[in-house]
Amino acid sequence: MLSCFSENVDAYYERLSDVQKISQLFLVNIEGKKTYRSVEFLEDGTPVVPGGVLLFSYNIGDTPEELMSYNDSIMNYCIENGITCPYIAVDQEGGEVNRLGAITSVLRSCKRLSDNYSPDEAEIIYGLQAEQMRLLGIHMNLAPVAEPQIDYNRDFLSRRSFGSAPRTMVYATKCVRAYENKNVATVVKHFPGNSNTDPHLGLPVISLPQKDFESNFILPFAFVLNGGNPTCVLMSHAIVEGYGEKTPACLSSFWIEEMLRNRIGYEGLVISDDIFMSALADNGYPPEKAVVQAIEAGVDVLMLSEKKFLQAAYVLMEECSRRPDFKKKVDVAVKRVLAFKDRQGLLEGNREVKSIDDRMTAFRKAYKVGQTYEK
Repeated sequence: MLSCFSENVDAYYERLSDVQKISQLFLVNIEGKKTYRSVEFLEDGTPVVPGGVLLFSYNIGDTPEELMSYNDSIMNYCIENGITCPYIAVDQEGGEVNRLGAITSVLRSCKRLSDNYSPDEAEIIYGLQAEQMRLLGIHMNLAPVAEPQIDYNRDFLSRRSFGSAPRTMVYATKCVRAYENKNVATVVKHFPGNSNTDPHLGLPVISLPQKDFESNFILPFAFVLNGGNPTCVLMSHAIVEGYGEKTPACLSSFWIEEMLRNRIGYEGLVISDDIFMSALADNGYPPEKAVVQAIEAGVDVLMLSEKKFLQAAYVLMEECSRRPDFKKKVDVAVKRVLAFKDRQGLLEGNREVKSIDDRMTAFRKAYKVGQTYEK
């Protein structure tokens, strides 16, 4: 586990209040699409902002200028209120999961890209998307899906997968490199895999023999994580029976610490899938229990589809007050998030913003080139 951070991150961490520290662990949906305002406040009226904000379709205006302006308003609100700026994330896989479809150049599904474009062409297309996303003010893309498509997940993933294991390894790695090279963080998902059960509706269970699971899931993920060096990995809610595990992966130290960290050697941020999904909430893991167990297992960032996270933050703070070992895990996770923000230019004193007019000039160029790759 990483424990060494830059002097800038350590010093910044020490200046934060306990609530501000815990807030860094949450990636939360927000309201509005024109001007940002916090929806949660402390008793003294101080606004509370999560470590990351996740844009859904209803947060995205009709034009690039509108989205740039809204994202700028998030940063300005935090600066004016002395709050650590959040990173801004979006689901931009392409195809059916395409939050920016009406704004950026065309981005087809993973399957269509791998069927119709060479790996090098795909890397160019993803790089052009990354340029546009960065100019829009987006720091993180919850993509790519690094799960090969097999009978066990075909109905759930459909065209969100690049296809076979060899094809997925090549194209997912190209995707990761393209975004990361343009300073848009990638989130490789959903480790260690999924079944045909939609986790929004139920608990996925994978009963493949261990040998088959290794070749179809572990090998492709390891290839992409080591070959692409993504900023983040998103954990699935699946239970993988072949390893004797009975706990959803995002709450399992076996999958996070033993497999992801120790065996594969991944050192970046680990993000949970949505803690409020039925896969957890309806199977004995309500949010107030799941947030503690996820951090205990090694998760750094808790994703919530809800717009309020303060109650869950208080649960973690209470756990920290009772258990020094738990607080140590929280501290490391907070510093990992701050280190990411430092690299993104989001910490105090290192944020540089160009005018919307200047960004739109660059955006139009990338958009125009991106459109030429439509097939």
